[in-house]
Amino acid sequence: MTNFFNRLKSCLAGWSGKHVACEPAFEPSRAQQNLAWLPRNRVFEPLDLPLPDYPAPGLIGEPLYLRYSAFMAQAGKNPAPLADGALREVGRRLASELLGQAITLGSSKAHEGSDEVYWLVQSAAITSLFADGAQSAEFAGYRQHVAYYQAGCRTAGQVNAFDRYVAANGQPAVEDEVQSRSADDHYRVMVRPWEAGNTHWVYSPRVLDTHQGTCLLSFQDACWSADVSTWHSGSTVELALRKYPSHRARDGIRVIIDCTKRCALLEAGGEIELADLEAVLDARLEGAEPGSR
Repeated sequence: MTNFFNRLKSCLAGWSGKHVACEPAFEPSRAQQNLAWLPRNRVFEPLDLPLPDYPAPGLIGEPLYLRYSAFMAQAGKNPAPLADGALREVGRRLASELLGQAITLGSSKAHEGSDEVYWLVQSAAITSLFADGAQSAEFAGYRQHVAYYQAGCRTAGQVNAFDRYVAANGQPAVEDEVQSRSADDHYRVMVRPWEAGNTHWVYSPRVLDTHQGTCLLSFQDACWSADVSTWHSGSTVELALRKYPSHRARDGIRVIIDCTKRCALLEAGGEIELADLEAVLDARLEGAEPGSR
């Protein structure tokens, strides 16, 4: 406003031929001049990149970036996990290298806050998704590294996009296969029905952890059937198991699965690791059969 009046006075002075005094223009104070030299805070936008893309190579160098791009060019056209065993092995090695590079950068004070650390972690998890499968323990480990960024204001949206990508590409369970679930849907008992004989159905079971995307329990022999599953708490479920043909287990076997501890409790007592459960049950059936050796 002061500058405007000064210009107006100058114009009037030109018309009248008289000299008109002008007020001095506004000048910033010394403090304001000093503050003007300070760097302004940069506003970083949230991460937003379509999956499974990776930004232009930066800290990691071009070779690793090109290997990831080449792998996804082959893997991205197929459902996870890949059927090609050789390509899956390539993916496992690549996922390990991507995560290793992320850990190396994250351990450096110069790069620990770099966006590239997140991109490496996400790319490692996507590679494992196709190499190991959404329900594998390997992918669950990679996914936990991505979940670490869920609370970040700039990364939360990208993590949500990652979860949607996994759901769309990881062969999510069909709803009609869900036999039962915990109250919070953290765990599910899935069954795959098949007709073993005339009107005789078998419900091959598996127990899933939906938060980690892993399979806690499954049976190699599809003749094992879970006719009923009953939840006693948010993490313990009782399975009524039998094995076809039914004469091998007339009364069935009841097993309590503790999803938190990853173990099973038999009626006779004692804890069994879920990985050993099928072998223990088979041994029990063999011992109970008449004429068994």
